[in-house]
Amino acid sequence: MDTETISGAASTIASLLIILGLLAGLAFLARRFKGRLPGSKAGGNMPVSILSSRPLGGQQSLVIAEAEGQRFLLGISRGGIVLISRLDAHE
Repeated sequence: MDTETISGAASTIASLLIILGLLAGLAFLARRFKGRLPGSKAGGNMPVSILSSRPLGGQQSLVIAEAEGQRFLLGISRGGIVLISRLDAHE
């Protein structure tokens, strides 16, 4: 192979790496700012508050959370989050 061919291949590979890096950076920024941009509804103004938490041992716990004026009893473990019950205002 002559030096011109090697130089052209190196230039092409460098260009591809730069483009892939830019795409990865844009994907990261899109995920990071999802719902924060004007006109975006995903994750808008929906605050979630943890009102109480009780560890059950290991990596399991019960949590009372409030979102949009409603309260929820959630079971949290390493396997995920499960809605146990919606709580009335009296509970």
